[in-house]
Amino acid sequence: MKRNVLIVEDNRVCMEALAELTRKCDTVGAVFCVDNRKDAYTCAMENEIDLFLVDIILDSGNIHDISGFLFVKELREVRRYEFTPVIFITSLVDEAMSAFHDLHCFDYIEKPFDWEKTRKIIKTALKAPLCDERECSVFYYRKDGVLYALNIDRMIYLETSFRNVTIHTLDETIELPYASLKNLMKDLPRKYFIQCSRNVVINRLFIEYVDKVNRFIKLRNGELIKIGGKMKKGFLEEL
Repeated sequence: MKRNVLIVEDNRVCMEALAELTRKCDTVGAVFCVDNRKDAYTCAMENEIDLFLVDIILDSGNIHDISGFLFVKELREVRRYEFTPVIFITSLVDEAMSAFHDLHCFDYIEKPFDWEKTRKIIKTALKAPLCDERECSVFYYRKDGVLYALNIDRMIYLETSFRNVTIHTLDETIELPYASLKNLMKDLPRKYFIQCSRNVVINRLFIEYVDKVNRFIKLRNGELIKIGGKMKKGFLEEL
């Protein structure tokens, strides 16, 4: 199975060199490259990433910058990335060792790069076990202080209105007051769920067909879901 890699590096030359090296690995699928914390987080949420290469300092003009470290700290709070391999990039070994222990990173590579050593570290990280499919088939949500588990193959779609999120399943309708669809999506596997409008996320397993002309989706239970005008292009591309 091909694995996706995200490289977060503010130095364009280093970024392109790492991307070229990574693409030469047989098990690599897509290689995404960004140069800042915000774009890194967005990319991680919109794609399934199996390996991260992250420069600890993403703003070399700021001597106090640790935005790469902060990105990984934020990443570890997302359930599906809790144990995903992270390789830190740094010119400061002490800095890397701190990140290594605090955020459970897989390894680190020093600048200037020893390319043979870097290649071996990346290839080894790519052999790390992927997320257990059985674990990924369950969605956890919290309501009234209690943690519940819900099988993904029972979830039809989620919609938000008036600060609440409603989960429509084959068995029941679950209301989550004061919940955020954006936050819930962090724990939903992208291979199953896709956003079709600002307020609705649907499970691909329940799509019967898509009417591109009239902009609606017919679900297997007979319901029709409207595709948002501004999201039509992105939805169809991701579909």
